Amino acid sequence: MIQTIYKNIISDKVLRIVLAVFLILLIFKPMAIKDIDIDTIMILFNLMLIISLVKRSNILAYISNSIINHVKTTRQITAYITITSFVLSMFVTNDVAIITLVPLYIIIAKQLSLSIVYPTVLITIAANLGSAFTPIGNPQNVFLVEFYQISVKTFFANSLLLLVMGIVSLLVLILFGDNKQLQQTPTEMINVKPIHVLMIAGLFVLVLLSQFSLFSIWSDTLITVLVVELFSPKSIADVDYSLLLSFVFFFLIVGMLSRIDMVVSLIHQFTQTGIDTYLTAIISSQFISNVPSAVLLSKFSADFTSIYYGVSIGGLGTLVASLANLLAYKQISLNAPHSSGKFLKQFTFINLILLLVLSLLKIILI
Repeated sequence: MIQTIYKNIISDKVLRIVLAVFLILLIFKPMAIKDIDIDTIMILFNLMLIISLVKRSNILAYISNSIINHVKTTRQITAYITITSFVLSMFVTNDVAIITLVPLYIIIAKQLSLSIVYPTVLITIAANLGSAFTPIGNPQNVFLVEFYQISVKTFFANSLLLLVMGIVSLLVLILFGDNKQLQQTPTEMINVKPIHVLMIAGLFVLVLLSQFSLFSIWSDTLITVLVVELFSPKSIADVDYSLLLSFVFFFLIVGMLSRIDMVVSLIHQFTQTGIDTYLTAIISSQFISNVPSAVLLSKFSADFTSIYYGVSIGGLGTLVASLANLLAYKQISLNAPHSSGKFLKQFTFINLILLLVLSLLKIILI
């Protein structure tokens, strides 16, 4: 198990890039361990353990078979898989929704001779939009809620607008998909144990309570590790430790950047007002991704709302705007390499339009 974890860590390209940036900055500024938000790292670790249980419990396989058994047209299957991504990302994070559903859809698409590119673009967009609605939907939400100590009421009061915007956007995009009749394809019977569903639901409740400081994070971690060790010991090796290490270095990098005078002066100029902070979060996300953008801007602004909206909508746009986008492209490259070029073009075109529309719509509405 340790060897598997080690191989996954040293082979991760994102971690290599983050480590390289860290080492370069280390030449100019010393690191500070206090910059690492341990609570956020532990919550992410707990979520990853729970997600590994979800993947091993056949729940997702059950959902995919249900989709195939209930659809009659290509548009319906696109709608089902897109909505599944939207809802699933709220609870298992956008990254996991992508890693799970993109390969799953490609298998279904090959089996039924369906289009691969457009539906996978929608799966990716849906994961980014859906994950913005809950405090555990993506890493930046986990961090922002923990950093600003946001209450449940305050968070959902802000995220409700994104939920509505996301639903409307996806419904419109689904209408542009193909609408051809499908031939019925038999699927194997998948059984899901109710005890596993209840156990996973309970762990999700605990991690949510711990995020809002209603339950001890360390107690939650202990309970989660014990449950995983008892029911599925191999799930511990499934955790993406390279991603956790990437976040550790993200925190250290942002801490060092926040102590460079030129960077401090520049960011202060672009976080004077709510609209400035909001636009800065969107633009910076396009180049450094929305998670580092959230961590960096939190050092200079107390405006949770502007940063939250900015990095949530900012996950749309370029391929690097969200780690989920990169993961989707990686899954396409691995499972359908002939479609990767077309995916990149269509993804960028649709995402940039959606980014422009939603960013302006938010300004108009609020």
